[in-house]
Amino acid sequence: MEKKTVERWKDIYTTFDESEAIILKGLFEGEGIPCRIESSRVSQLPVAIGDMGELRIFVRIEDVDRAARVLEATRSEPEEG
Repeated sequence: MEKKTVERWKDIYTTFDESEAIILKGLFEGEGIPCRIESSRVSQLPVAIGDMGELRIFVRIEDVDRAARVLEATRSEPEEG
């Protein structure tokens, strides 16, 4: 019988901006880092209140260091304008 491997995930970033979450997901996946976004938003409410508006980005435990480097690189790039 083959043993099933269970992937473990860790949240690496939290935002309230859906666009930011989607951009970061694209950056991670572009670097070959699988990720997922979990939202605690309530779609029936027109505004995000406290933790109910959080979008958390998760990566696999083994990819945490690589993902942290990607995040650091996004923060260290100079902004245009």
